[in-house]
Amino acid sequence: MYERILVPLDGSDNAYFALEHAIELAKVFDSQLFLLNVIDTNRFGVYSPDVFTSAAPDMMSFDEAQSKKLLEQAQERVEAHQLHAEIIRQTGVPKVAIAVDVPKAQNIDLIVIGRSGTNAISRLFLGSTTAYVVRNTEANVTVVNMPNDDAEELERTDATQDETE
Repeated sequence: MYERILVPLDGSDNAYFALEHAIELAKVFDSQLFLLNVIDTNRFGVYSPDVFTSAAPDMMSFDEAQSKKLLEQAQERVEAHQLHAEIIRQTGVPKVAIAVDVPKAQNIDLIVIGRSGTNAISRLFLGSTTAYVVRNTEANVTVVNMPNDDAEELERTDATQDETE
């Protein structure tokens, strides 16, 4: 059913949870996995030209190192399941790369993406990357939610209070 599955990764717990879901799908459908990290060049636009010119090489080097590390960790998770994934690292606008550029270039059947990522401030001002992907891609999309840890924490807190009363 799904031959080529794209998993965008931003380092968030939710993205790794989506990766685990994609691994299970790849096992069932004997799919090829594509792991994507996009270095967001939009964020450099918040700096003045003077700051950007002097700091950009250092910021880009840092981002590239982080991207490489993130994708290597994801690849290790895939290999632990005796699967292989193609690594894709790009610079640009993450929303567009995930929704349009990479799916077209790689003929992606399915995008497996976490519901929320690492950048809440960006989401507040620019909108959710996941929502953008759902609205703008031609591929099918599976949005993966994290388990509800808050409910478990609440249950533990209630149980502790009952014991102390």
